Amino acid sequence: MSSPLKERSLGLVWATTAISIWSGSLVMLRLGVTTSLNAYDLTALRVGVAALLLAPVIYKRGLTPGDNGVGGALTMAVCFGAPYILLISLGLKTAPASAAGSLNPGIMAIVSVLLGWKIFGDKMGPVRILGVGVILIGISFFSGFLSTGMPSTGHFILIFTGVMWASYALIARQSGIPALHATAIVAVGSAILYLPIYAVALPKQLADAPTADIVMQAVFQGILVSVVAVFAFNRSAEQLGPITGATLPALIPVVTLGLGAVVLAEKVDTIGIISSVLISAGVAMTLSRSDKK
Repeated sequence: MSSPLKERSLGLVWATTAISIWSGSLVMLRLGVTTSLNAYDLTALRVGVAALLLAPVIYKRGLTPGDNGVGGALTMAVCFGAPYILLISLGLKTAPASAAGSLNPGIMAIVSVLLGWKIFGDKMGPVRILGVGVILIGISFFSGFLSTGMPSTGHFILIFTGVMWASYALIARQSGIPALHATAIVAVGSAILYLPIYAVALPKQLADAPTADIVMQAVFQGILVSVVAVFAFNRSAEQLGPITGATLPALIPVVTLGLGAVVLAEKVDTIGIISSVLISAGVAMTLSRSDKK
């Protein structure tokens, strides 16, 4: 196998790993909140385990991101740490995993493009404008506005988490720090802020949950999502190129839809499939760098 072909093949393997873990985390959160654990437990497991693993990164590089200081670290921890995870978990109590897989990255892509245009002067070319429109159409179908029924409270929570993700991405971009350092800031900062509150004041079901469920969620959320997926994403971007790497989140809607059907037996109808495909296509267009200056 030639070197370029080998690099691309390895890049695709890393990309598949990252997207499978990210999509799987939504399915696992949905499984957790509908079985033995609550949203507060799942959030504690994720940030607690990740903080332990990534503490050496903070020890070496510090807890503040570049020139943004303590305020930047706090914003990152809030927008992509414990509050973000908690809200997604709460949203998944009334919305299916496929909704999180579509609404969350879809809204993130739209808000990211608008913030990039307004703050960094990124070009809003025809590809990105079309992408925003395609996402909005997909979201309208998925949320129920153009189909039967109405969206649940969980759907609106998941839309808000997309705004949070985009806000985190903005701070991380302004800081210019590596992805692993940013992930460590989120994990350790969240643990410092959230775990004392969880221990003292929040409802818990850990004591009554099966050990297997606790270990499964701790490994998946704390290790696979927070460490392995970040590493895999960075490796895929290195081997596939920055443009391909930037559009990887576009695969989350369709992958989550499939995993939700297989693991959770969630209903997959024609509208859901069309919506997920539309949102995936729109995310790919809006996150593409072809329109940037």
